Amino acid sequence: MEHKQISPPGTMTYLPLFWETGSSSVGAKPFLGQSTGIGFGWNHPLWFSLLTALFAGLLVWFVIKKKYRHQQRQKPAVNPEAEARILQQQKLILELQLHNDQLKISKENLHLSISEKDRFISILIHDLRSPLRYLYKNTAYLFRNWKRDSHAELDDLITEINNSTQQIHFLTEEMTYWIAAQDHTYRIRLKEYSLLAIANELEDLYIENILQQGNTLQLDIPVLMKINTDKVVLKTILRNLLDTANKNTDDGIIIIQARQAYQKVIITVLNNGVGVSPTLLQDINHYFSTSEAMPGLNTQFGHEIIRDFARLLKATVLYETPENGGLSVSLTLPH
Repeated sequence: MEHKQISPPGTMTYLPLFWETGSSSVGAKPFLGQSTGIGFGWNHPLWFSLLTALFAGLLVWFVIKKKYRHQQRQKPAVNPEAEARILQQQKLILELQLHNDQLKISKENLHLSISEKDRFISILIHDLRSPLRYLYKNTAYLFRNWKRDSHAELDDLITEINNSTQQIHFLTEEMTYWIAAQDHTYRIRLKEYSLLAIANELEDLYIENILQQGNTLQLDIPVLMKINTDKVVLKTILRNLLDTANKNTDDGIIIIQARQAYQKVIITVLNNGVGVSPTLLQDINHYFSTSEAMPGLNTQFGHEIIRDFARLLKATVLYETPENGGLSVSLTLPH
């Protein structure tokens, strides 16, 4: 019969570290898998240390919590009306910043618009000055001498007056078309025309100016060549090219020729008059391939007309210097 041994008071109580998994012989050393115990009594000093640490932790937690609540009470309560005013002020600040940015953009656009207007007025005065000067000079001479001059002299004088007024008329007409074309809603009116018929109209319109310069106009255009275009726009471009060629040529030849290549129609206005330097030629071609004014380039309103109207027709403009001198200007349009 087994007897259970009861530990007397004051002795250690053992706490198992491992669960017992097997029996062991009396006097054998414990091994892994057998139960062994490590324990301490309730009157052991370690219990006092544990309780002291726990009390200190609770005391620290209580102090922190009280301090947090005190800080929360110190914060002023947010008035709903004040909060609404703050939000409204922030919104107003954002709107003011937006309006300020828009004002800067408007100011920049205004400066650009004024600059473009000044440039346009300068070009317009430059183009009007020459015909108005000749008109004033010839009418003043006619007023003083019309009774004394012969019929031949009067005929030459009246021709010059007619050419000057014609220049002014062309300029005002082209200005009207050009201003209308600046509107983004402007639409060209495409229709099939005979290119030779358009060239013949230009010859009839401009022959007096050409003859007065002592020049000869030749048309090298196939009779049956047709082109799908806006007649007014194309005719305005060609008139400006013809006018420039006539101004830069004395007692020479001006040729308007056309050919078709790769679904394109190439119209070229040539003259054997005064050519341009390679540097100026490069500047001119750069001018016609961009939307900006070239520094140092004497831009006339005719140049503006040619560039803007060519873009309306989806055409390109190229200036070249032929080997025999003079100037060649090619206008390439879609067929």
